Amino acid sequence: MIEAVNKMELLRNYYSIYSTIHNDVKDIIKSGNYEKIILDLMNASKEIFPSRYTHLNNQAHGECDFVDVVTCEKFDAKIPIDKRQGQMIGSRKGDVGALTTEFHNEALEFQHCFVGDEKKPINELKLFEKMKNNISKTQSDENIVFFIPFPIVFDFEGSPFIGASDLLKKIYRELGASTDISEKKLYAIYISFDQKMVLRNLETDKREYLQFPEIQHYVEYNIKHIEID
Repeated sequence: MIEAVNKMELLRNYYSIYSTIHNDVKDIIKSGNYEKIILDLMNASKEIFPSRYTHLNNQAHGECDFVDVVTCEKFDAKIPIDKRQGQMIGSRKGDVGALTTEFHNEALEFQHCFVGDEKKPINELKLFEKMKNNISKTQSDENIVFFIPFPIVFDFEGSPFIGASDLLKKIYRELGASTDISEKKLYAIYISFDQKMVLRNLETDKREYLQFPEIQHYVEYNIKHIEID
């Protein structure tokens, strides 16, 4: 757990984040076990997912993954990876190192939206394109839970960096401007810097942090500080 004094120190420094994805994260994705992980997290939630949810075992006709047992509200789980990345995950010889590099590059793409002579629009980011494609494959009354088992957002409980520089916040705003998501709620689940699972409502930006040992050890973060003069 990062102490409060260290969190404040981050405000006075540039920082570089390094992360490692364990090889067996591939097995979680290609086996479909991530759906059980998402369901367990939703039912453990007290704030972001305050109801009770069940998994639909029969999805022969494209039915959603989860349903609220009280309201019958629908939820579909999505991992924002493209077809080629899916093939890399499904291959026995798939290189997790190469995947990690791709995911890091997708996160770094965000920097080009703000620096340089030719700033890159949010809607040209690979992560934006993949999330938009995920949305297009769901019914209008289905909410989406994006499960992101790779480093994409620097986040920890009480983080001072929750704000305008957040990649997912920018992508959500752009999705709202270019896609009809008026009848949907979009959520994201990912691993925080302090090794907790973040459950996040992308519309309200409300977050809940849960301990979940079954998955949180698959991603490890390290940070390098560069002091500002």
